[in-house]
Amino acid sequence: MLDYTEFYNSALDHIDLMQDYYNWQSTHNNKQFAYCQYPFILSIVAKRVILTKIATKQKDLKKKLKVSFISEPGLDMGGLTKEWFLLLIRQIFHPDYGMFVYHPRSNCYWFSVAQIENLQEYNLIGVLMGLAVYNSIILDLHFPTICYKKLLSPPIVPINVSSVGIIRRPTIEDLAQIMPDISKSLTELLIYEGNVEDDLCQTFQVSFEEFGRVETFPLKESGESIAVTNENREEYVQLYLDWVLNKAIFEQYRAFYLGFHSVCASNALLLLRPEEVETLVCGSPTINITELKKITSYEGFKPNDPIIKDFWKILDSLSTELKKKFLLFTTGSNRIPVGGMEEMTFKITKMINKRENLPEAHTCFNQLVLPEYETTDELKQKLIISISNAEGFGLE
Repeated sequence: MLDYTEFYNSALDHIDLMQDYYNWQSTHNNKQFAYCQYPFILSIVAKRVILTKIATKQKDLKKKLKVSFISEPGLDMGGLTKEWFLLLIRQIFHPDYGMFVYHPRSNCYWFSVAQIENLQEYNLIGVLMGLAVYNSIILDLHFPTICYKKLLSPPIVPINVSSVGIIRRPTIEDLAQIMPDISKSLTELLIYEGNVEDDLCQTFQVSFEEFGRVETFPLKESGESIAVTNENREEYVQLYLDWVLNKAIFEQYRAFYLGFHSVCASNALLLLRPEEVETLVCGSPTINITELKKITSYEGFKPNDPIIKDFWKILDSLSTELKKKFLLFTTGSNRIPVGGMEEMTFKITKMINKRENLPEAHTCFNQLVLPEYETTDELKQKLIISISNAEGFGLE
């Protein structure tokens, strides 16, 4: 099966995209051809251009952010804005707030079932995601793809917002993105060849654990008294999926949805797939070390210095997982911006008179601070130690 990105035509990145969009939207030119009629051929770069240039009533939210920190001098050339987002994300996902639950098996976060009073905060997080898109800031968010699927349900906010963010007939595959163990159990329940009622002794309830507390909720009226049988097990599974992915988090997710759309509200969202929304927010997972090398600048080193040559050879030889950890260590995200490495800045700076130290990084400036090690083995060993023990802002 071909990946959807195989249909991208990057040549269209260079056409007058806004005129094409207006031709598509215009009721007077509905017979005029527009590439936007066929969004699958427009690359994510083209779609970002269209989305970020469309004007809406929320103009103030789309102004370029300029950040300054109290008692800290310096002009915001992009680094302070990035640090502001990183610090906010780190606080938002802290377990003390209890807004999101981390699922280690899938390495992702999902909305807390218990937090029905923090709707303003969920709305704010949606706003932050929209602002990040408009400021080309990559967020280290670990949401499953279904989160972005729900953001496009529907892609344009309706007048009646009582059913926004709802996935119609969610699937076991959707749940597997968050809770693979539970999705496996539900699959086994559907194919179980014995007597479900006698052997499994389940009722129409769901038990959910968050932050060490287990609570039980009925999936339908008097669900605690209704046994799951061979005849009704499909209904049980569908109610279970709908509860976890829709009903249990409806108010929380609706606030989040409306926050995001308060910034990104545009018919341009009709052009996007859920995976493309994720890419706009979190960047691309494709890491090209050769491209990173091309855009790197140096301070205290020169490109032809032996240690720099060794550094690039070592980095290129690392596993994909370690390369992602290196990117997370140095930039605050294990993904790259939409459009590729050429949209990044990256600097390697010499650490003076501290050869025994581990490499350091300034994520707000995409900067690696590297001691001038004497041997290639020491360079590799200490680099791997640093990147393997770095902790992303979105992780526990």
